[in-house]
Amino acid sequence: MATVNPLLVRESPSAESPAGGVRRIRLWGPGYPELLAEVAPPPASLYCLGDLSLMAGPAVSIVGSRAATALGRQMAEMLGAALAAEGFVVVSGLARGIDACAHAGALSVDGGTLAVLGGGLDIGVPASTRRLGRRIARDGCLVTEYPAGTPPTRHRFPERNRIVAGLSRLVVIVEAGPRSGALITARLALETGREVMVVPGHPLASNSAGVLRLLHEGARAVRSPADVLGELLPLPGVAEALAARKAALAEREAEGLRAPDPLRLVLETMGKEPEPAEAIAARVGLPVGQTLAALTRLELHGLVRTVPGRRYERRS
Repeated sequence: MATVNPLLVRESPSAESPAGGVRRIRLWGPGYPELLAEVAPPPASLYCLGDLSLMAGPAVSIVGSRAATALGRQMAEMLGAALAAEGFVVVSGLARGIDACAHAGALSVDGGTLAVLGGGLDIGVPASTRRLGRRIARDGCLVTEYPAGTPPTRHRFPERNRIVAGLSRLVVIVEAGPRSGALITARLALETGREVMVVPGHPLASNSAGVLRLLHEGARAVRSPADVLGELLPLPGVAEALAARKAALAEREAEGLRAPDPLRLVLETMGKEPEPAEAIAARVGLPVGQTLAALTRLELHGLVRTVPGRRYERRS
C-alpha cells in the first residue's frame, strides 16, 4: 500500500485560498485555465501542487517516447530550455524519456514547467522520475484531475494526455513509435484546434514511425527552437499572454528582493520539539497558509518532516 503524505493531500476549496499544500481548482472557477475548458470533456477539477501562476501559460507541450534515444533526449531538453527561457511554460507528462528531458530543460534555465499526472498527487508520480517530480512540485507545478489515492492505471493516461494537449497552444512530438501515447496527445490537440509539430527521425528507426506519419499527414517539422517559436508567436493571444507572464515574473522577482525568505524564516524558528503549523506561523509572523507552503517545500528538500497530529519537526 502506498504511503500518503497528509500534508500533500490537504485541499483548499479554490485557487484563491491562502492554504498551503494541494490546491483544488474547479471548472469555471477562479484560476481554471481557459484553454483547458475547451477540451471534451474538460476536467471537473484540477488538483495542483506548486506554482499556480503557471496555469495561466502561455504553454507549449513537449512529449514523446519513454524509450528515447540519446539524440531525442538531447532535443527535448534543448527545446524545453529554449522555450522556457523565452517565457513559455513547458508542459509534459513526467514519464521517463522525452517528457522528463523536456521538464529538466525548462528547470535548467529556471523556467516554468507543468507536469500532468495520470493518478493522484500522492501516488501518481512515476518511480523513475520521482526526484524530478519533487523538484517540479517545488519549482514548477504538478497537476492532475484525480484526487489523492487514485492509482495511475493504464486507462487514465489517455485522459491525462487530453490535459497535456488542452493546456497548450502547440504540441511538439519528439520521437514516437507507431502506438506511442504521444500520438494520442497529438490527435487530441488537433481535435481541439491546437497546432502540432514533430521532430523528424530516421526512417528506419522504430521511434520515428509515429512522427513520420504525422509529418506525412501535414504536421510541421521542427529543426530548432526557432521553428517552434515561429509557429507559436503569431498564434492569437500568444504575444499578449507572453508579455503578461514576463511582467508578472519581473514583479515577482522585484517583490522577492524586498521580502525576507519565508523558507529560511520558518526553518530558523523551528525548535527541537514537533509543533503545529499555527504555532510556527505565530512565532514567525507569517500567515498560516504561507507557513504551510514553506513547510511543504522544506519537506520536499528533506529538511522538515510531518509527524502524527499534523505537527512538523526539523530533521536533525
